[in-house]
Amino acid sequence: MKVLVLGSGGREHALCWAISKSPLCKKLFCIPGNAGIKSVAECVNIKINNFNSIKKFIKKKKINFVIVGPEEPIVNGIVDKLNKLKIKVFGPNKKASILESSKSFAKDFCKRNNIPTADYKKFKNYKDAVNYTQNINYPIVIKASGLAGGKGVFIIKSKFEAKKTLGDLMIKKKLGMSGKEVVIEDYLVGEEISCLALVDGKNYNPLLLSQDHKRIYENDKGPNTGGMGAYCPLPYLKRNIQNKINKEIIEPTIKAMNKEKRPFSGVLYAGLMLVKGKIYLIEYNVRFGDPECQPLIFLLKSDLLKILNNCVNKKLNKTKIKWKKEYAISIVMVNKGYPGKFKKNSIIKNLNLINDYETTKIFHSGTDLDNQNNIIATGGRVLAVTSRDKNFSNAKKKAYEVVKKIKWKNSFFRKDIGFRAKKLK
Repeated sequence: MKVLVLGSGGREHALCWAISKSPLCKKLFCIPGNAGIKSVAECVNIKINNFNSIKKFIKKKKINFVIVGPEEPIVNGIVDKLNKLKIKVFGPNKKASILESSKSFAKDFCKRNNIPTADYKKFKNYKDAVNYTQNINYPIVIKASGLAGGKGVFIIKSKFEAKKTLGDLMIKKKLGMSGKEVVIEDYLVGEEISCLALVDGKNYNPLLLSQDHKRIYENDKGPNTGGMGAYCPLPYLKRNIQNKINKEIIEPTIKAMNKEKRPFSGVLYAGLMLVKGKIYLIEYNVRFGDPECQPLIFLLKSDLLKILNNCVNKKLNKTKIKWKKEYAISIVMVNKGYPGKFKKNSIIKNLNLINDYETTKIFHSGTDLDNQNNIIATGGRVLAVTSRDKNFSNAKKKAYEVVKKIKWKNSFFRKDIGFRAKKLK
C-alpha cells in the first residue's frame, strides 16, 4: 500500500514510525510532517487544510490509504471528501466528528442517551452565563464548546474568575469562535482516564487504558495544555474497570451514534473521570490522543497498518490486537512559555545520540530543520520522550534520564509524570 498520514505532531510521528515497519506499507508519505517524521516517511510541505493540493498529491502518487491525525481536517470534512473520490481513509466523517467539535452537542448527546456525565448548563449569551455563575457552588469547569487544541477547559474557583474567563471567551474571543458558546459544568474530583477504542461503525476494539497530564505544572497546577505526558497501561487499576467503561460509555455511544444517523468509524477517544468507582464522560475526541498515542503505539505488538485497514474495511470483529507486556511513559518537552507565548526556532542538540535506544524513542511534535540541518523547536509542544519497561518505575526513570541528556536551553517539562499511578486503586 502507498500510505499518506496527515499531521505534524508527536501522534503522527508515532503512527508513521509504526506504519513504516508494516510489510503492507510500500511507500509512506506525511503531510506536512516534522523533523522526526522525515526519518521514516517522505514529508511533503502542503498545508493540512489545503484540500485541493492534498487531492492532487494523492492522485499524482496513487495513494491507496489515508490516515488523518489531527481533529481540524476531520471536523472540516476531509474524510467525506476523500470518500467521494473513492479513496480509502481512516477517520470519522464530518457528521460523527461533532462529538469533538461541539462540547455542547456532546453533553446533550450524553444526557439523551443516558451516558453518565457531569451536570451542566450551556450558554450562548454572556450575561446569562455570568448570572448563572453568581449563585452556584465552586469550583466549576468552564469549557469553550468549539475546538481549542486542548486549551479550552478552565477550572474556576470564584465568581470573579468565572466572569473574567467568560469575558475572555465570549466577549474578547481569545479562542476565536470556539468560545462563542460555553458549557459550564460541575467539577468532579477523581482520576482522569483516557479510553481510546477503534470503531468500524458497529464493532469496536478498546486500546490500553492510559492517563494524560493536562496541566502545565507539577501536581496538576496551572493552565490546561494539549498534554504534558502520558502513560499506559494503568498500574493498580481494578481489572473490571474496562468492562464497566465498555458497557457504560463505549457501547452506548456507538449505538446512539448509529441511531442518530451519525455512524462512527475511526478512533473514539473517551476522556473519563473515575469518581469513587463510578465512571463519568468528561469529553469525546475523534482521533488518537496526543500524547496518549505515543506510549500506546510504543507498546503495540501487532501490525498497526493492518489493524487500521481492517477498521476501515469493517473487519474489527476479526482483528486481535497484541501488546507488549510492559509499561510505557511519555514525557513531553515544551517551549518555555507554553501554553502562552513562547520563542520559536531554538536549536535542540543531542537527539541523534539517544534516538535509537531499544526501549526509548523520541517522538517529535513541533520540530523542523534549519538551513544548517539543525533540529529546531517550532511549536509549543516539541518532543515526547517515550520509554518502556516491565517495571513502571523503571520506565519512568529511563524516560527522565533521556530527557536530561537533551541539550535545549528553551525547554520545559513536568518532573512528575506518572505521579498519580498509585492513586488509581
